[in-house]
Amino acid sequence: MLQNCGPRTDGRSNRTIQLKIGVCTAVFGGLIVLTSAGYAQQNTVKPDPDKDGEARDLSEVIISEERRKSFSAINKIDVPIRDMPVSTSGVSVKTIEQRGADDLGEAMKNTTGVRANNTYGGFQHFTIRGFSNFVLLTDGVRDERHNISTSAPSTNLANVESIEILKGPASALFGHSALGGIINIVRKKPTAGFKADFSTTYGSFNTKRMRAGAGGAINDKLRYRVDFGMSDTEGYRHSGSNTNNGYLALEYTPTEKDLFYLTIGANKDIYDTDTGIPMLEGSKVVPGLNVNTRYNDPQDFLKNTRYDFQLKYVRQINSKLKLSNQLSYYDDNINYFSAEELTLNPTLDSITRSYPFYFNHLTKPLQNQLELTFDFNTGGIEHKLLAGYSLSLMDRRTYNGDVFGPGQFATIPVKDPVANQGYVDFVTTNYRATMENVHGIYVQDWLKISEKLKALAGLRYDIFRGTYFSDQVNGDREVTAEGPESKVAKSALTYRLGLVYQPTETLSVYGSYATYFKPSRRVAANGETFEPEDGYQAEIGSRLEISRKWSGNLSIYYMRKNNQLESLPGGVLKPIGSAESKGLEVEIHGNPSPGLDINAGYTLAKAKYLPHDGSEVNPAAGNKTAFAPENMVNVWLNYEVQQSILKGFSVGAGVNYMDETFTNSANIYALPAYTVVDAAVGYRVGRTALRLNVNNLFNEKYFANAIFANQFSPGATRNFLVSLKYNI
Repeated sequence: MLQNCGPRTDGRSNRTIQLKIGVCTAVFGGLIVLTSAGYAQQNTVKPDPDKDGEARDLSEVIISEERRKSFSAINKIDVPIRDMPVSTSGVSVKTIEQRGADDLGEAMKNTTGVRANNTYGGFQHFTIRGFSNFVLLTDGVRDERHNISTSAPSTNLANVESIEILKGPASALFGHSALGGIINIVRKKPTAGFKADFSTTYGSFNTKRMRAGAGGAINDKLRYRVDFGMSDTEGYRHSGSNTNNGYLALEYTPTEKDLFYLTIGANKDIYDTDTGIPMLEGSKVVPGLNVNTRYNDPQDFLKNTRYDFQLKYVRQINSKLKLSNQLSYYDDNINYFSAEELTLNPTLDSITRSYPFYFNHLTKPLQNQLELTFDFNTGGIEHKLLAGYSLSLMDRRTYNGDVFGPGQFATIPVKDPVANQGYVDFVTTNYRATMENVHGIYVQDWLKISEKLKALAGLRYDIFRGTYFSDQVNGDREVTAEGPESKVAKSALTYRLGLVYQPTETLSVYGSYATYFKPSRRVAANGETFEPEDGYQAEIGSRLEISRKWSGNLSIYYMRKNNQLESLPGGVLKPIGSAESKGLEVEIHGNPSPGLDINAGYTLAKAKYLPHDGSEVNPAAGNKTAFAPENMVNVWLNYEVQQSILKGFSVGAGVNYMDETFTNSANIYALPAYTVVDAAVGYRVGRTALRLNVNNLFNEKYFANAIFANQFSPGATRNFLVSLKYNI
């Protein structure tokens, strides 16, 4: 393991990238030393089964017959969310299954403040509270692909237990780039008793899915969970996909004081790319163009193969002191070839595939988080102190190539198009290296000042070092000519502060302030680098919990970020200054009677670009930020009959409203507002459940996303899914 922390060479004749072996050895050496410490069981709050949608049961690891919060991803400390001055949302596996969701974007339809974007056929990207800066986690581990490229593929949800969202800046705990918020994918955990499930699904667009999972105890010290999932669809507009993933989790407790938790995941997915349809100014469809037609070349593809490994060790030194170390590594391969840009010809009767593009991202981050939690009192004040050190070492290479063949730059008619216009291929010509190491030291203290007053203070210092260069290569990817290096060296101090006041047992009122920064990993064609983004958020909010039946959240916030860059076609980077977002979010979760689930939310987000300081004029000033709708509404209701002859019968209904959404900073093109209604009926008897989902029930015609500002992706027409599930 330690040899991976030393000097790494990239196969070039005279370059070596140093990754600070001293620090790395100390971290992994620390992991070995930790195995000699002690651990004792701790009492934790059991999850509340009646609060299905609330993100209070965070990233648990089972260490006894009960679920125990051995570590959590968003809170990182064992404190109920009502005692924290933060705004969170959650999507449970129950809601995912009720809605028939199979990818991350679909699952997020019930999340207040979040707009999901699926572009190029399989790249997923999210706008949170009006800004696109977010950090995606898997079981608390950062997925750096989204920070570098703003989007990345995500496989099916066969192994997902829940999804957690923390709104607003989170750099103080999770490091750089977390302005809009954190999205954490929580995977299924081992269980004490044996559990297994199997499901199969068929639906519109020749959609087929299959999932299988099982977990239990091998002996009194070792537990496991395995999950497999596959999905295959021709897709709306023949933008199909095939996803396959497998997952193994092992939990080992050699003593009452020690816990080892190992997860291994793998997926192999392929998507037919979809670059939408070119629109006229005013966001109008070309006369005679059928929006159900896909104009990509049939030879286009997006492939993603990924292997990820996580090992966590937890040691409870005594009843108040706990030490943990989480080591992770993933190997991610994204291979992409697509006719990206579609250009309308002046006569508007044909379309040219004007920018065929190939790349291959190879991303290999090694990360480690070493954390100490300590509970203590000072006078009458209770403290939960968290101190940590994080290390991220990343090696990423992006290969590009030249496209050739008679089908290159093909022109196809708008009406009755012939998609295949001849052979097209590519040859690799260059690669771009991204070599980074990031060190973060952080401390957070949660204080219980009294039964009614709690506080939170966190501080973090990050050291970011990046080396970037592009080399020419031959068809075998051997370096033929070296390009100049660009280096980025930035350090930043971020913090968060907050207070919670609870006048009654059911009501919490809080206020918070948090900062963030995002290093610029972008290098212009001339080698120019850019200043990091920075920003902050001020927020006030409240939570109301009425018994186990109802809970509600209300938050009002102001957020600002500076030093933004906009990526334009052709690899051009354009500084667009500062932006602000101010808004309101309301969430309601209810179980007013047995079998009835109610989840609803409203988002108001006014996000716009600001004038430049000084004499320089910002042409985007006053315009709305891209992909930031002002109003969003999400509702999902599901009722299952508990008694009578209809016991086990269920019905569900959902509504999603999206306001007009501009697609670039100039606000020239806009996705029109739309409302989509979904419905479901089901029947459960014993261990078997049958369910029918109908999405876009009223066949709403709408555009879901866009690329290059004017290439809109139509939303899917009315479609159905029939699912059969069996539980053991």
